[in-house]
This record gives sequence, structure tokens and C-alpha cells, in this order.
Amino acid sequence: MPSSVLHSDTKKERRYHGIPASRGIVFGKAKVIHNDLISEYEEHISSNQIPFELNRFAQAVQKSEQQFNNIIQLSKNEFPSMSHILETYSMILSDSFMHEAIRNKIKEGYSAENAIFHNFNAQKHFFLLTKDPILSERAVDFDHVSSQLLSALRKKTISHEVDEQSIVFATSITPADIMTFKQEHCKGFVTEIGGIASHASILARSLSMTSIIGINDIVHKVKTGDSIIIDGNEGLVIVNPTKKTQSTYHKKTEREAKLREELGELSHIASDTKRGTHITISANIDSISDIEEAIGNGAQGIGLLRTEFQIARYGRIPDEQTQVDWYSSCAQKVYPEWCTIRVFDIGSDKFAEGLPSESNPALGVRGIRYLLKRKDVLKTQMRAILKASSSKNIKLMLPMITNVSEVLQAKEVFEECRQELTNEGIRFDQFMPFGIMIETPAAGLEIRSFFKHCDFFSIGTNDLTQYLLAADRINEHVAEIYDIFHPAVFGFIRKIVKVCKTAGKDVSICGEIAGFPDATNKLIHMGIRNISISPPLIAGIKNKVINNTKD
Repeated sequence: MPSSVLHSDTKKERRYHGIPASRGIVFGKAKVIHNDLISEYEEHISSNQIPFELNRFAQAVQKSEQQFNNIIQLSKNEFPSMSHILETYSMILSDSFMHEAIRNKIKEGYSAENAIFHNFNAQKHFFLLTKDPILSERAVDFDHVSSQLLSALRKKTISHEVDEQSIVFATSITPADIMTFKQEHCKGFVTEIGGIASHASILARSLSMTSIIGINDIVHKVKTGDSIIIDGNEGLVIVNPTKKTQSTYHKKTEREAKLREELGELSHIASDTKRGTHITISANIDSISDIEEAIGNGAQGIGLLRTEFQIARYGRIPDEQTQVDWYSSCAQKVYPEWCTIRVFDIGSDKFAEGLPSESNPALGVRGIRYLLKRKDVLKTQMRAILKASSSKNIKLMLPMITNVSEVLQAKEVFEECRQELTNEGIRFDQFMPFGIMIETPAAGLEIRSFFKHCDFFSIGTNDLTQYLLAADRINEHVAEIYDIFHPAVFGFIRKIVKVCKTAGKDVSICGEIAGFPDATNKLIHMGIRNISISPPLIAGIKNKVINNTKD
């Protein structure tokens, strides 16, 4: 009998449905994780306990730094695409101002646990109140770092709680949790909250770790030790499966294993449909290290270079030469294929001196709106992109466009940069393609007005979906509304593609929808011929393409 067969006929089988976040079928034992680290601790201490508590805090920081560094090194060596996110935890943990604030609280008579909890809770709520999508993600980062410190204080870590048979059930999961689970060979996870486009869900897909999100109160419906099957293809959790259910799912996993073996041989096969239509499959890239993985998986260039992640890496906007070096390296690695560079897609939360605070930054100053208020930032980046373009395989793309005037203002800055570099005697691509992201309903509805100003278009489905459905894509409380497969989303994409095709304009698609095999045939049938996705997903999408018979 296979080791993954679970003895559970003595208990009644139960099924719970959630949202598929990462595909696959796995068998295992439930490990329910409750966030109870802050319970049962001393709130206040006497003056003679202060030195002891200060020492406990210092040791917890040291231990946590070591654990984070181990996880970061693993991500850089094996899963580089998300290492920049994990480095954020280390940056938070090493913040000297945070250390001083917590030490001061301890000196005032707070226990180490109480000081950590209150300091990080205040930071978390500050970020949540901004309502900015980027900052809201950072709120979860603070939550995790505080949990790590509290774990270190209690000499208790998640890594000691899971093993190769574990399927984790938790209220929420962070990227660092996932890397820890991967180290322990954990089979998958199920959460109550989370979004399909969250960093944790994206990382789970990158690591091929089966996961399901959005099952309300699941941590109280499952017990540690329960036999579990999770079907990440259907979003189904089966508790205490019968022998008949186990047999059915073992057959499914055998079919999937055979398919994965076949996919590994596709990297050098052309991505053509059965009718001979070529579909260009390029990669969404955050860092240089992503490119090697993308090329190995058969990517045809970079469809989206997310430059804002360099800000997270350096903790500031990189200077012109740093940007030149990075863009040049990316373009050279994929030459002669295209490298499409999107200018910084950042909001008013970062590097926005002089801008007023906003009650709803997700609908406020972000993307091109921010850059047009900080033309110095835009100009530096455009100069760098032009300087890196001597290989003539770079495209420049603007994010978060709503109207033509934004494109015209950006092109004025672009022309200034071109003129300056010409006067300085610096070579660059005089005919660099200039395009925009279609992420707002307004840009999609008025796309014809952009034709004479833009060479190409890329449909950014993550933001487009949240604006079409009025559902924040990182807000777990509306995760069931944020549906990338909603008919309105596909209908909108279809209209954009039809208009562009009639006008002879290049249009591609990126975002999470492009990485789901179930969507591939629909997108091809609509007329999509260029898809940009995360590097680990390329083989699966190529398999769908070469087996498509109805383009």
C-alpha cells in the first residue's frame, strides 16, 4: 500500500471548498497552527527584571536574524524570484529605531512580549490605515516579524511543528512561512484568508506548493492529525477521505505525474498551436536571477520587467547608473528577444515628498500619476532605459494609464531625455517601442485614442480585475469577489483584443490570469498571441498552447 494512503474509514469524510491558489493534489496529515504566541505572558515587569528582559529581546533578535538569513539564502539559491520580498523581513528586523523603541518600552516596565506586540501592532495598523495596496502587503510583513520574535522568545518555531507529511491549516500565511514549510518538505497549506494575487499565493505557485485559500473558520473545522487530501486544481479540502476517495485521487496524481514528466521536455519546443499559430510566451521578471529560470523554461524574452522591485532591494530609488547596469544586463541576457521595461509602478506611500496623504491611495496617486508629479524620478529612469538600449531589444511601458494626456506628458519627458543623450553623444535606440499597460477600465474603453501615440499594449489583468469588479485584490475580506475568471473580465479583454487586432496594434496579456492553464484556450480564442507569465508556469502554459486546436 503506498505510504500516502491514509487510514481514515473509521471517521466520516468531510469536504470544504475554497479558492485554488496553487495547483496540485497532495495527501498528508493536518497541522493546525493557531496564532496564540501572545497569550499568557506577563504584561509588566519589576525594575530588577529589566536587564533580564532586555537580554531576552536581544537574543530573540539574534535568533530571528539567523533564521531569516537562512531562509533568504535558500530562496536566493533555489527560488530567487521571491527573495526580495523575504529580504524585507530582515530589513524590518534590523531597524535600529524599532530596536530602540522596544528597549525603551522594556525600560518603562513592559515585558519583552508586551513591548514587541505593542510596537509591531502600532506599525501594522499604521500601514493598514493607509489603504494603499503596496503598504497593505507590508502590514502582513510586520505581523510576521513580530510573530517570529515572539516565537524566538518562547523558543518555539513553526519549523519544529511541520514535517514531510504536514498540510498546514492557518488563518493566514506569509512568504517567509512558505519558505520555512518548503525547507521542512511540507506538502501544502490551507488558509482562511488571503488573495489569489497576494505575495504568498504567487510564491506558492512558484514553488509548486499546493494551496487553497478562503475557507472560513477552517482552523476550527480540522484537527491536527486528521487525514487530508487537498485538491488545488478544484479548491477542495477532503478531511478523513474514504478508501474509495483515496483510490480516485491516487489515480489523478499518477496522471499528473506523467504530465509533469512530459512538460519537462517542452522548453525547446516552439509554442505553436495545432493549427500552426505561434503564441509568444515571455516572462514576468523581478530580478536578474529570475531570468535564468525563465530562459531554462523556454521563455521568449521578458514581457514585463517590474522595475519597482529594485526600490525594495535598495531601500531607495536607484541612481541612474545603477539602473543602466541592471536594464542592460536584463536586455543582454534575453537578446535578441524583447525586454519590456515598465517604469516604476509605485504609489504615494514611497518617495512621495510633498504629496498630500490620501484616504484611498489605491485609487489615488500611483503609477504614472505619481511619476508625473515626480518628473525627476521619471526622467532619471527614462534616461537609464535609453542608455541601456544600444542592443535595440528594449521596449518602454507606462503603468496605470487612464487618459491620453498622461501619455503625452510622459512622452514629453521621454523626448527631453532623447535630446539630452543626443547632445551628450550617447548612443541609444532611436526607434525604441513605446507602450502602455491597460489596467483601468477607462484606458480599455478609450483604447483607440492611444493608437497614434503608442506602439503596443499590455493588458494587466490583476489591477484591471479589481477595478472592473470594485474588489481590492489584496483584501482577504472580498477575495471571493475578486474573480479573475469573472465573465466581465473576459468580456473586457475580448473587446480590447478585437479593437487592437483590427487596427494592427500589438497587444499582450500579463497578470495572474495568463498563468492559469484553464484560461489559455479562452485567451487564444480571443486573439491573444503574446502572453507574459511567471517563469515556473511557462511549461504548463506551453503545453496548453501546443495542444490547442481552436485558435
